[in-house]
Amino acid sequence: MKFTKITKKLVLAAAAVMTVLSANAEGYQINSQSSRQWGMAHTGTALKLGAESMLFNPAGMVYMNSKFDVSLGSILIKSKVNFEQPGYKHETDNPLSTPIFGYFGYKPCEKLAVGISITNPAGNSMVWGDNWVGATHIQEVSLKAFNVQPTISYKINDIVSVGAGLMIDFGSFSQEKGLVAANSFAPLGALAGQLAQMNPAFSSLGALPGMINSFSNQIPVGIELEGSSKVALGFNVGILVNVSPKVTLGATYRSKVKLSVEDGEAELDYANDAAESVVAAIKSFDTTPLQGMLPQETLATIKGTQTQLTTMGLLDNSEFKASMPIPSIFSIGIAYKPNQAWTLTGEAQITGWSAYDKLDITFKTAAGEIVQSSVKDYENTVAVRLGAQYVVSDFWTVRAGAYMDTPPVQMDNYNPETPSANSYGVTAGATLNPMKNLAVDLSVGYLRGEKTTGSYQNGSFVADYTKSAIMPGVAVRFQF
Repeated sequence: MKFTKITKKLVLAAAAVMTVLSANAEGYQINSQSSRQWGMAHTGTALKLGAESMLFNPAGMVYMNSKFDVSLGSILIKSKVNFEQPGYKHETDNPLSTPIFGYFGYKPCEKLAVGISITNPAGNSMVWGDNWVGATHIQEVSLKAFNVQPTISYKINDIVSVGAGLMIDFGSFSQEKGLVAANSFAPLGALAGQLAQMNPAFSSLGALPGMINSFSNQIPVGIELEGSSKVALGFNVGILVNVSPKVTLGATYRSKVKLSVEDGEAELDYANDAAESVVAAIKSFDTTPLQGMLPQETLATIKGTQTQLTTMGLLDNSEFKASMPIPSIFSIGIAYKPNQAWTLTGEAQITGWSAYDKLDITFKTAAGEIVQSSVKDYENTVAVRLGAQYVVSDFWTVRAGAYMDTPPVQMDNYNPETPSANSYGVTAGATLNPMKNLAVDLSVGYLRGEKTTGSYQNGSFVADYTKSAIMPGVAVRFQF
Protein backbone atom coordinates (compact mmCIF):
# COMPACT_ATOMS: atom_id res chain seq x y z
CA MET A 1 0.00 0.00 0.00
CA LYS A 2 1.30 3.46 -0.93
CA PHE A 3 1.30 6.52 1.26
CA THR A 4 1.88 9.30 -1.27
CA LYS A 5 -1.39 11.03 -0.34
CA ILE A 6 -0.73 11.09 3.38
CA THR A 7 2.79 12.46 2.87
CA LYS A 8 1.53 15.22 0.57
CA LYS A 9 -1.10 16.19 3.13
CA LEU A 10 1.51 16.33 5.88
CA VAL A 11 3.83 18.45 3.76
CA LEU A 12 1.03 20.87 2.89
CA ALA A 13 -0.14 21.00 6.50
CA ALA A 14 3.32 21.79 7.77
CA ALA A 15 3.65 24.50 5.14
CA ALA A 16 0.34 25.96 6.30
CA VAL A 17 2.01 27.08 9.52
CA MET A 18 3.71 29.74 7.43
CA THR A 19 0.51 31.77 7.29
CA VAL A 20 0.08 31.97 11.06
CA LEU A 21 -0.39 35.73 11.26
CA SER A 22 -2.82 36.11 8.39
CA ALA A 23 -6.22 37.46 9.19
CA ASN A 24 -9.30 38.61 7.41
CA ALA A 25 -7.73 40.78 4.68
CA GLU A 26 -9.53 44.13 4.65
CA GLY A 27 -11.29 42.67 7.70
CA TYR A 28 -8.25 43.05 9.93
CA GLN A 29 -8.25 46.75 9.22
CA ILE A 30 -11.03 48.14 11.41
CA ASN A 31 -12.81 51.18 9.95
CA SER A 32 -15.22 51.75 12.81
CA GLN A 33 -13.61 54.06 15.35
CA SER A 34 -16.48 56.46 16.03
CA SER A 35 -20.15 55.71 16.59
CA ARG A 36 -21.10 59.19 15.37
CA GLN A 37 -19.15 58.85 12.12
CA TRP A 38 -20.07 55.20 11.65
CA GLY A 39 -23.57 56.53 11.03
CA MET A 40 -22.06 58.39 8.03
CA ALA A 41 -20.12 55.36 6.67
CA HIS A 42 -17.06 56.32 8.73
CA THR A 43 -16.40 59.52 6.79
CA GLY A 44 -14.53 62.39 8.44
CA THR A 45 -11.52 63.47 6.38
CA ALA A 46 -13.12 66.82 5.49
CA LEU A 47 -15.21 67.26 8.65
CA LYS A 48 -14.62 69.13 11.92
CA LEU A 49 -15.27 66.47 14.55
CA GLY A 50 -13.69 67.87 17.68
CA ALA A 51 -11.53 65.33 19.53
CA GLU A 52 -12.54 62.53 17.13
CA SER A 53 -10.69 64.33 14.34
CA MET A 54 -7.51 62.86 15.84
CA LEU A 55 -8.26 59.71 13.86
CA PHE A 56 -10.04 61.03 10.77
CA ASN A 57 -7.93 64.16 10.15
CA PRO A 58 -5.90 65.72 12.98
CA ALA A 59 -6.12 69.09 11.27
CA GLY A 60 -9.82 69.24 12.19
CA MET A 61 -9.32 68.97 15.96
CA VAL A 62 -8.45 72.67 16.30
CA TYR A 63 -12.09 73.52 15.50
CA MET A 64 -13.26 72.14 18.85
CA ASN A 65 -16.03 74.44 20.14
CA SER A 66 -15.15 73.85 23.81
CA LYS A 67 -11.99 73.73 25.89
CA PHE A 68 -12.33 69.99 26.59
CA ASP A 69 -13.86 67.36 24.32
CA VAL A 70 -14.13 63.69 25.35
CA SER A 71 -15.59 60.76 23.38
CA LEU A 72 -15.79 57.13 24.55
CA GLY A 73 -17.47 54.17 22.89
CA SER A 74 -17.39 50.95 20.90
CA ILE A 75 -18.60 49.50 17.61
CA LEU A 76 -19.67 45.88 18.07
CA ILE A 77 -18.96 43.52 15.17
CA LYS A 78 -20.93 40.33 14.55
CA SER A 79 -19.61 38.78 11.36
CA LYS A 80 -19.85 35.50 9.50
CA VAL A 81 -18.38 33.89 6.41
CA ASN A 82 -20.17 31.25 4.34
CA PHE A 83 -18.01 28.63 2.63
CA GLU A 84 -19.18 26.38 -0.18
CA GLN A 85 -17.67 23.57 -2.23
CA PRO A 86 -19.59 21.04 -4.36
CA GLY A 87 -21.60 18.95 -1.89
CA TYR A 88 -20.26 20.83 1.17
CA LYS A 89 -21.32 24.00 3.01
CA HIS A 90 -19.95 25.53 6.18
CA GLU A 91 -20.32 28.77 8.16
CA THR A 92 -18.10 30.45 10.72
CA ASP A 93 -19.19 30.82 14.33
CA ASN A 94 -17.44 34.09 15.07
CA PRO A 95 -17.67 35.65 18.52
CA LEU A 96 -18.86 39.20 19.03
CA SER A 97 -15.91 41.58 18.57
CA THR A 98 -15.81 44.74 20.67
CA PRO A 99 -13.26 47.25 19.35
CA ILE A 100 -13.10 50.34 21.54
CA PHE A 101 -12.22 53.98 21.02
CA GLY A 102 -11.54 56.94 23.27
CA TYR A 103 -10.61 60.55 22.46
CA PHE A 104 -9.57 63.32 24.84
CA GLY A 105 -9.01 66.79 23.35
CA TYR A 106 -7.89 70.05 24.95
CA LYS A 107 -7.97 73.49 23.31
CA PRO A 108 -5.85 75.99 25.28
CA CYS A 109 -6.27 78.79 22.73
CA GLU A 110 -8.04 79.66 19.49
CA LYS A 111 -5.35 78.37 17.12
CA LEU A 112 -4.10 75.30 18.97
CA ALA A 113 -5.55 72.01 20.20
CA VAL A 114 -3.84 68.93 21.63
CA GLY A 115 -5.14 65.54 22.62
CA ILE A 116 -4.65 61.82 22.92
CA SER A 117 -6.67 58.90 21.57
CA ILE A 118 -6.81 55.13 21.89
CA THR A 119 -8.30 53.04 19.11
CA ASN A 120 -8.27 49.55 17.60
CA PRO A 121 -6.87 50.08 14.08
CA ALA A 122 -6.77 46.35 13.33
CA GLY A 123 -8.35 43.20 14.63
CA ASN A 124 -10.06 39.98 13.70
CA SER A 125 -11.99 37.20 15.43
CA MET A 126 -12.84 34.20 13.29
CA VAL A 127 -13.88 30.69 14.31
CA TRP A 128 -14.23 28.05 11.60
CA GLY A 129 -14.26 25.05 13.94
CA ASP A 130 -11.91 22.19 14.74
CA ASN A 131 -12.80 19.58 12.12
CA TRP A 132 -14.22 21.32 9.08
CA VAL A 133 -12.84 20.67 5.59
CA GLY A 134 -10.39 23.58 5.71
CA ALA A 135 -9.09 22.97 9.23
CA THR A 136 -5.49 22.59 8.04
CA HIS A 137 -5.69 26.16 6.75
CA ILE A 138 -7.43 27.75 9.75
CA GLN A 139 -9.55 26.74 12.73
CA GLU A 140 -9.60 29.90 14.80
CA VAL A 141 -7.84 33.25 14.88
CA SER A 142 -7.94 36.28 17.17
CA LEU A 143 -5.98 39.44 16.42
CA LYS A 144 -6.10 42.63 18.49
CA ALA A 145 -4.10 45.77 17.74
CA PHE A 146 -4.22 48.98 19.76
CA ASN A 147 -3.14 52.48 18.85
CA VAL A 148 -2.35 55.30 21.27
CA GLN A 149 -1.95 58.63 19.49
CA PRO A 150 -0.88 61.93 21.07
CA THR A 151 -1.92 64.65 18.61
CA ILE A 152 -1.45 68.35 17.92
CA SER A 153 -3.63 70.52 15.69
CA TYR A 154 -2.89 74.09 14.57
CA LYS A 155 -4.93 76.66 12.67
CA ILE A 156 -2.60 78.62 10.40
CA ASN A 157 -5.36 81.07 9.43
CA ASP A 158 -9.10 81.04 8.83
CA ILE A 159 -8.60 78.96 5.69
CA VAL A 160 -5.95 76.33 6.47
CA SER A 161 -5.28 74.12 9.47
CA VAL A 162 -2.82 71.25 9.91
CA GLY A 163 -2.38 68.45 12.38
CA ALA A 164 -0.10 65.56 13.26
CA GLY A 165 -0.10 62.60 15.62
CA LEU A 166 2.43 60.04 16.81
CA MET A 167 0.98 56.53 16.46
CA ILE A 168 2.09 54.08 19.16
CA ASP A 169 0.86 50.60 18.21
CA PHE A 170 0.94 47.26 20.02
CA GLY A 171 -1.15 44.11 20.01
CA SER A 172 -1.59 40.39 20.54
CA PHE A 173 -2.88 37.40 18.63
CA SER A 174 -3.70 33.73 18.92
CA GLN A 175 -4.39 31.15 16.26
CA GLU A 176 -5.23 27.47 15.91
CA LYS A 177 -5.02 25.28 12.82
CA GLY A 178 -4.66 21.62 11.95
CA LEU A 179 -1.33 20.16 10.86
CA VAL A 180 -2.62 16.76 9.71
CA ALA A 181 -5.93 16.37 7.88
CA ALA A 182 -8.66 14.13 9.22
CA ASN A 183 -8.40 10.48 8.05
CA SER A 184 -4.81 11.00 6.90
CA PHE A 185 -3.63 8.05 9.00
CA ALA A 186 -6.29 5.66 7.67
CA PRO A 187 -4.02 4.11 4.98
CA LEU A 188 -1.34 3.53 7.61
CA GLY A 189 -3.86 1.86 9.89
CA ALA A 190 -4.95 -0.48 7.09
CA LEU A 191 -1.32 -1.46 6.35
CA ALA A 192 -0.57 -1.98 10.05
CA GLY A 193 -3.55 -4.33 10.33
CA GLN A 194 -2.42 -6.32 7.31
CA LEU A 195 1.14 -6.63 8.61
CA ALA A 196 -0.10 -7.79 12.01
CA GLN A 197 -2.09 -10.56 10.36
CA MET A 198 0.68 -11.56 7.96
CA ASN A 199 3.56 -11.86 10.40
CA PRO A 200 3.55 -12.42 14.19
CA ALA A 201 6.65 -10.20 14.41
CA PHE A 202 4.37 -7.25 13.72
CA SER A 203 1.60 -8.22 16.14
CA SER A 204 2.14 -4.99 18.10
CA LEU A 205 0.83 -3.09 15.08
CA GLY A 206 -2.55 -4.70 15.49
CA ALA A 207 -3.63 -2.02 17.95
CA LEU A 208 -3.03 0.85 15.50
CA PRO A 209 -6.21 0.47 13.38
CA GLY A 210 -8.43 0.80 16.46
CA MET A 211 -6.44 3.73 17.80
CA ILE A 212 -6.61 5.54 14.47
CA ASN A 213 -10.34 4.83 14.22
CA SER A 214 -10.88 6.61 17.55
CA PHE A 215 -10.13 9.94 15.90
CA SER A 216 -11.08 9.06 12.31
CA ASN A 217 -13.16 12.20 11.64
CA GLN A 218 -11.04 14.58 13.70
CA ILE A 219 -7.89 16.57 13.03
CA PRO A 220 -5.23 14.32 14.65
CA VAL A 221 -2.71 17.08 15.34
CA GLY A 222 -3.05 20.84 15.38
CA ILE A 223 -0.96 23.78 16.49
CA GLU A 224 -1.78 26.68 18.77
CA LEU A 225 0.18 29.90 18.54
CA GLU A 226 0.11 32.95 20.78
CA GLY A 227 2.16 36.09 20.85
CA SER A 228 2.29 39.76 21.74
CA SER A 229 3.93 42.37 19.57
CA LYS A 230 6.59 44.90 20.43
CA VAL A 231 5.59 48.56 20.47
CA ALA A 232 5.83 50.07 16.97
CA LEU A 233 5.70 53.70 15.90
CA GLY A 234 4.06 55.54 13.02
CA PHE A 235 2.50 58.92 12.28
CA ASN A 236 -0.76 60.52 11.21
CA VAL A 237 -0.79 63.88 9.43
CA GLY A 238 -3.54 65.95 7.85
CA ILE A 239 -4.59 69.24 6.32
CA LEU A 240 -7.99 70.94 6.20
CA VAL A 241 -8.89 73.77 3.82
CA ASN A 242 -11.97 75.97 4.15
CA VAL A 243 -12.61 76.71 0.49
CA SER A 244 -15.74 78.68 1.38
CA PRO A 245 -18.20 78.90 4.27
CA LYS A 246 -20.00 75.91 2.73
CA VAL A 247 -17.18 73.78 1.29
CA THR A 248 -14.25 72.12 3.08
CA LEU A 249 -11.51 69.93 1.64
CA GLY A 250 -9.37 67.55 3.64
CA ALA A 251 -6.50 65.13 3.18
CA THR A 252 -4.81 62.82 5.65
CA TYR A 253 -2.13 60.14 5.68
CA ARG A 254 -1.64 57.40 8.28
CA SER A 255 1.70 55.66 7.90
CA LYS A 256 2.31 51.93 7.78
CA VAL A 257 3.16 50.33 11.10
CA LYS A 258 4.86 46.94 11.32
CA LEU A 259 3.90 44.84 14.32
CA SER A 260 6.59 42.31 15.27
CA VAL A 261 6.31 39.30 17.54
CA GLU A 262 9.66 38.27 19.03
CA ASP A 263 8.77 35.60 21.59
CA GLY A 264 5.62 33.91 20.37
CA GLU A 265 4.80 30.46 21.73
CA ALA A 266 3.80 27.39 19.71
CA GLU A 267 2.21 24.26 21.12
CA LEU A 268 0.92 21.10 19.44
CA ASP A 269 -2.61 19.95 20.22
CA TYR A 270 -3.69 16.32 19.69
CA ALA A 271 -7.24 15.07 19.10
CA ASN A 272 -6.85 12.59 21.98
CA ASP A 273 -4.25 10.43 23.70
CA ALA A 274 -4.55 7.84 20.94
CA ALA A 275 -3.61 10.41 18.29
CA GLU A 276 -0.51 11.39 20.26
CA SER A 277 0.42 7.71 20.64
CA VAL A 278 -0.06 7.03 16.93
CA VAL A 279 2.20 9.92 15.96
CA ALA A 280 4.86 8.69 18.40
CA ALA A 281 4.57 5.15 17.02
CA ILE A 282 4.97 6.29 13.42
CA LYS A 283 8.04 8.41 14.24
CA SER A 284 9.76 5.60 16.11
CA PHE A 285 8.78 2.70 13.84
CA ASP A 286 11.78 0.76 12.48
CA THR A 287 11.27 0.05 8.78
CA THR A 288 14.33 -2.22 8.50
CA PRO A 289 12.35 -5.48 8.93
CA LEU A 290 10.11 -4.40 6.06
CA GLN A 291 12.93 -4.45 3.52
CA GLY A 292 11.90 -6.86 0.78
CA MET A 293 8.34 -7.08 2.08
CA LEU A 294 7.16 -3.72 0.73
CA PRO A 295 8.04 -1.81 -2.44
CA GLN A 296 10.92 0.63 -2.05
CA GLU A 297 8.62 3.49 -3.02
CA THR A 298 6.29 2.66 -0.13
CA LEU A 299 9.22 2.42 2.31
CA ALA A 300 10.58 5.75 1.11
CA THR A 301 7.18 7.35 1.56
CA ILE A 302 6.86 6.00 5.11
CA LYS A 303 10.31 7.41 5.95
CA GLY A 304 9.32 10.73 4.44
CA THR A 305 6.23 10.77 6.64
CA GLN A 306 8.41 10.06 9.67
CA THR A 307 10.64 13.00 8.76
CA GLN A 308 7.63 15.30 8.39
CA LEU A 309 6.20 14.25 11.76
CA THR A 310 9.60 14.68 13.42
CA THR A 311 9.88 18.22 12.01
CA MET A 312 6.35 18.94 13.14
CA GLY A 313 7.23 17.73 16.62
CA LEU A 314 10.09 20.24 16.82
CA LEU A 315 7.51 23.03 16.75
CA ASP A 316 5.96 21.87 20.01
CA ASN A 317 6.76 24.28 22.87
CA SER A 318 8.99 26.33 20.56
CA GLU A 319 9.25 30.09 20.28
CA PHE A 320 8.87 32.02 17.03
CA LYS A 321 9.22 35.50 15.63
CA ALA A 322 7.34 37.13 12.77
CA SER A 323 5.96 40.47 11.66
CA MET A 324 3.00 41.83 9.72
CA PRO A 325 1.99 45.34 8.63
CA ILE A 326 -0.90 47.54 9.59
CA PRO A 327 -1.05 49.24 6.18
CA SER A 328 -0.85 52.94 5.39
CA ILE A 329 -4.05 54.87 4.61
CA PHE A 330 -4.33 57.96 2.40
CA SER A 331 -7.68 59.73 2.33
CA ILE A 332 -9.03 62.78 0.55
CA GLY A 333 -12.48 64.19 1.17
CA ILE A 334 -14.91 67.01 0.56
CA ALA A 335 -17.70 68.31 2.79
CA TYR A 336 -20.58 70.54 1.75
CA LYS A 337 -22.99 72.38 4.07
CA PRO A 338 -25.83 73.85 2.00
CA ASN A 339 -27.38 75.20 5.22
CA GLN A 340 -27.08 74.85 8.99
CA ALA A 341 -29.10 71.63 9.09
CA TRP A 342 -27.46 69.57 6.35
CA THR A 343 -23.91 68.22 5.98
CA LEU A 344 -22.94 66.12 2.96
CA THR A 345 -19.55 64.50 2.56
CA GLY A 346 -17.67 62.08 0.37
CA GLU A 347 -14.17 60.68 0.40
CA ALA A 348 -11.83 58.20 -1.22
CA GLN A 349 -9.39 56.05 0.72
CA ILE A 350 -6.35 54.18 -0.59
CA THR A 351 -5.00 51.48 1.71
CA GLY A 352 -1.39 50.42 1.12
CA TRP A 353 -1.85 46.65 1.33
CA SER A 354 1.02 46.12 -1.14
CA ALA A 355 3.27 46.35 1.94
CA TYR A 356 2.12 42.82 2.76
CA ASP A 357 4.17 40.98 0.14
CA LYS A 358 5.19 37.96 2.20
CA LEU A 359 5.18 36.50 5.67
CA ASP A 360 8.35 35.04 7.19
CA ILE A 361 8.19 33.05 10.41
CA THR A 362 11.26 31.85 12.28
CA PHE A 363 10.71 29.03 14.77
CA LYS A 364 13.39 28.59 17.42
CA THR A 365 13.52 24.83 18.03
CA ALA A 366 15.83 22.38 19.79
CA ALA A 367 17.31 21.51 16.38
CA GLY A 368 17.93 25.15 15.46
CA GLU A 369 15.92 27.74 13.58
CA ILE A 370 13.24 26.66 11.13
CA VAL A 371 12.40 29.50 8.74
CA GLN A 372 9.20 29.33 6.76
CA SER A 373 8.00 31.86 4.23
CA SER A 374 4.68 32.33 2.42
CA VAL A 375 3.85 34.66 -0.44
CA LYS A 376 1.05 37.18 0.15
CA ASP A 377 1.39 39.66 -2.74
CA TYR A 378 -1.48 41.81 -1.50
CA GLU A 379 -2.61 44.70 -3.68
CA ASN A 380 -3.54 48.26 -2.68
CA THR A 381 -7.26 48.79 -2.23
CA VAL A 382 -9.64 51.69 -2.83
CA ALA A 383 -12.69 52.51 -0.72
CA VAL A 384 -15.31 55.17 -1.50
CA ARG A 385 -17.49 56.55 1.31
CA LEU A 386 -20.52 58.85 1.27
CA GLY A 387 -22.26 60.34 4.28
CA ALA A 388 -25.07 62.72 5.15
CA GLN A 389 -26.16 64.39 8.38
CA TYR A 390 -29.33 66.32 9.21
CA VAL A 391 -29.83 68.31 12.41
CA VAL A 392 -33.50 67.79 13.27
CA SER A 393 -33.43 69.92 16.41
CA ASP A 394 -31.22 70.83 19.34
CA PHE A 395 -32.16 67.47 20.85
CA TRP A 396 -31.33 65.11 18.03
CA THR A 397 -29.44 64.63 14.76
CA VAL A 398 -29.76 61.81 12.21
CA ARG A 399 -27.21 60.35 9.79
CA ALA A 400 -26.87 57.90 6.91
CA GLY A 401 -24.04 56.60 4.75
CA ALA A 402 -22.85 54.05 2.23
CA TYR A 403 -19.47 52.74 1.15
CA MET A 404 -17.67 50.33 -1.16
CA ASP A 405 -14.34 48.59 -0.58
CA THR A 406 -12.16 46.43 -2.82
CA PRO A 407 -10.18 43.29 -1.82
CA PRO A 408 -6.37 43.15 -1.45
CA VAL A 409 -6.11 39.38 -1.90
CA GLN A 410 -5.40 37.83 -5.28
CA MET A 411 -7.92 35.18 -6.27
CA ASP A 412 -5.25 32.54 -6.93
CA ASN A 413 -3.85 32.97 -3.41
CA TYR A 414 -7.14 32.93 -1.55
CA ASN A 415 -7.81 30.82 1.52
CA PRO A 416 -10.19 30.84 4.50
CA GLU A 417 -7.74 32.93 6.52
CA THR A 418 -8.26 35.80 4.07
CA PRO A 419 -11.92 35.73 2.87
CA SER A 420 -11.92 39.02 1.01
CA ALA A 421 -14.28 40.44 -1.62
CA ASN A 422 -15.72 43.56 -3.17
CA SER A 423 -17.72 44.75 -0.17
CA TYR A 424 -20.65 47.12 0.21
CA GLY A 425 -22.05 48.68 3.34
CA VAL A 426 -24.91 50.89 4.48
CA THR A 427 -25.03 52.72 7.79
CA ALA A 428 -27.39 54.87 9.83
CA GLY A 429 -27.16 56.72 13.10
CA ALA A 430 -28.48 59.36 15.44
CA THR A 431 -27.23 61.60 18.22
CA LEU A 432 -29.32 62.49 21.25
CA ASN A 433 -28.47 65.56 23.33
CA PRO A 434 -30.21 65.08 26.69
CA MET A 435 -28.34 68.01 28.22
CA LYS A 436 -26.08 70.84 27.10
CA ASN A 437 -22.69 69.17 27.54
CA LEU A 438 -23.65 65.54 26.88
CA ALA A 439 -24.31 63.68 23.61
CA VAL A 440 -25.15 60.02 23.04
CA ASP A 441 -24.25 58.60 19.62
CA LEU A 442 -26.07 55.54 18.28
CA SER A 443 -25.32 53.83 14.98
CA VAL A 444 -25.68 50.62 13.01
CA GLY A 445 -24.14 49.30 9.81
CA TYR A 446 -24.52 46.29 7.58
CA LEU A 447 -21.71 44.96 5.38
CA ARG A 448 -21.94 42.31 2.68
CA GLY A 449 -19.30 41.02 0.30
CA GLU A 450 -19.87 39.73 -3.20
CA LYS A 451 -19.83 35.96 -3.60
CA THR A 452 -16.22 35.23 -4.46
CA THR A 453 -14.54 32.15 -5.90
CA GLY A 454 -10.94 31.78 -4.81
CA SER A 455 -8.28 29.12 -5.13
CA TYR A 456 -5.27 28.24 -3.01
CA GLN A 457 -2.15 26.06 -3.23
CA ASN A 458 -2.04 25.91 -7.04
CA GLY A 459 -5.76 25.31 -7.31
CA SER A 460 -5.90 22.41 -4.85
CA PHE A 461 -8.36 24.22 -2.57
CA VAL A 462 -11.12 26.03 -4.47
CA ALA A 463 -14.28 27.36 -2.86
CA ASP A 464 -16.93 30.07 -2.91
CA TYR A 465 -17.00 32.57 -0.05
CA THR A 466 -19.62 35.08 1.06
CA LYS A 467 -19.11 37.31 4.06
CA SER A 468 -21.39 39.67 5.98
CA ALA A 469 -21.44 41.63 9.21
CA ILE A 470 -23.81 43.69 11.30
CA MET A 471 -22.18 46.41 13.39
CA PRO A 472 -24.07 48.44 16.01
CA GLY A 473 -22.31 51.22 17.89
CA VAL A 474 -22.72 53.46 20.90
CA ALA A 475 -20.68 56.31 22.37
CA VAL A 476 -20.97 59.18 24.80
CA ARG A 477 -19.38 62.59 24.26
CA PHE A 478 -18.73 65.32 26.79
CA GLN A 479 -17.84 68.97 26.15
CA PHE A 480 -16.95 71.44 28.84
